[in-house]
Amino acid sequence: MAQLAGLRCVSPRSARCNRQSCLWYSDVFFSTRKSALTTQSFLSFILPVIALQYSMGVLVQLKGTAIYRMALLPVLLWSAFRAANSIDLSGGNPMQAHNNATFIAQMFSFAMRATIWAIAREPYWRGSRLSERVENPNSAATALWNAFDLLINVRGIGWNWPSGLRIPAPTLKTNSRLHFVALSAARFAVYAFAYDATVEAIRAFSPQEFSSLTGGTIYDHSLPAGWQFLRCIAISFLTVWMAYFAMQWAYQMAAIVFVILFQQHPLQWPPLFDAPWLSTSLRDLWGRRWHQMMRHMLLSLGGQPFTYLLGRPGGVIGTFLLSGIFHDIELRSVGRGGNSLVVIGFFTMNGVGVVLEWAWKKVVGKPVGGVLGWMWTFTWLALWGTPVVDEWAKAGRFGTDNLPGGFRPAMLVWSWVQPFLQRWAPM
Repeated sequence: MAQLAGLRCVSPRSARCNRQSCLWYSDVFFSTRKSALTTQSFLSFILPVIALQYSMGVLVQLKGTAIYRMALLPVLLWSAFRAANSIDLSGGNPMQAHNNATFIAQMFSFAMRATIWAIAREPYWRGSRLSERVENPNSAATALWNAFDLLINVRGIGWNWPSGLRIPAPTLKTNSRLHFVALSAARFAVYAFAYDATVEAIRAFSPQEFSSLTGGTIYDHSLPAGWQFLRCIAISFLTVWMAYFAMQWAYQMAAIVFVILFQQHPLQWPPLFDAPWLSTSLRDLWGRRWHQMMRHMLLSLGGQPFTYLLGRPGGVIGTFLLSGIFHDIELRSVGRGGNSLVVIGFFTMNGVGVVLEWAWKKVVGKPVGGVLGWMWTFTWLALWGTPVVDEWAKAGRFGTDNLPGGFRPAMLVWSWVQPFLQRWAPM
C-alpha cells in the first residue's frame, strides 16, 4: 500500500506531478516517522497542542499577560508543527487521506489563532447573552470557562474581537435546544445526501479516473473546444456545490455535538453561509455570503500587515494571499502533490478582483452590483477557479470517502430506486 507519509510523491501519478514542488512539500510537512493515531500518540503530540492553545485562550482574556503569551507562542507553534509532522490520520488507508488534510489545516489554524492571541492588545471578553458584556470579564474563573468556547468559536460569535463580522439570520429561529438539534439533524441528512449525489455526478464525467485515487484532469482534449469548455464549467460548478455541501454537513454535525454535550445555546450556531449564489460582487461573496470562519485570522495576519506596508489595496491582496497559502497546504496535505501557483493564484486574483471593484466604485461613483455584478462575479470565479478544480481532480480528491464511515446515502437510495426504474422502463 502506498505510504501517505514520506520524502517523495506518494501517488501512482507522481511521475506526472511537479517533482521538485512535491519533494519540497514532503520535506516540510511529511516525515518518515509518521505514526497512526493511538492513545500514546494522542497524548504525546495532539494533547499538548490543545493544552497550550487552551492556556493561550485563558491568558488572552486576562490583563497583563502579554509577556506570558509571547513566551508561550514559540512553544505552541513548534508543538503544532510537530503534531502535523508526526500523526497520520489515514490509518494507512489512502481513501482516508483527506483526514490528514483536515488535521494539518487544523494545526495551521491553531498556529494562526495563537499568533493573533499572543499579540492582542486588549483582553478578549465574552457577552453573557451573546450581546451583553459580562460583569467581571477578566476574572480567572470566567477566563477558564470561556476559553473552551474560544477554542471552537472561530467566527467570534458573542465575543468582542471580530470586526465587521456579518452573521446570517437563521431561517427558523429557536431557543429550544431540542428543536435546534432536530432541525440540525434534518439539515445534516439533506446536506450529506446532496454532497454524496454531487460527488457521484462529478465522477460520472470520468468514472475510472474520478472514482480512483490516481485522479485525472477535467480537460478532455478529444472533445471540440466548445464541448470541452462546457465540460470544465459543469465540473467546476458541481465542485463548488460539493464543497458547499461538505462544509454544511460538517457544520451541522458539529452543532449537534456541541449543543448536546456542551449545552451550547442555539444562537451560538447561526447559519454558516448567506446564499452565496446571490452574490453580486466579489466583495459581497467573500466579505458576507461565503463562510466567515477564517475572516479574523486572514485579516489579522494577512490584511493588517500588508495594509501597513502597501495601503488598503495591499491589505486586500495580503488577506487573499494568506488564504491561498492555507488552502494550498490543505490540498497538499493529502500527499498527492499540487500546484501552488494555481491554488494561491486563484485566491490572490480574487483579491485583485476586489481591488478592481474598489477602483470601479471610485471612478464610476457606484459599487459593482445587480445582474451585471452577478455575471462579473461568477465569470471571474470560473476564470481562475477552473484550474484549481483541475488540481483537485488530478490529486484524486473526487475519489476519497469523506462522509463518516464511508457512508454513501445518495448511492444507497439509488440502489433502492434503480430496480424499480429498470422494472418500469420501456423495453
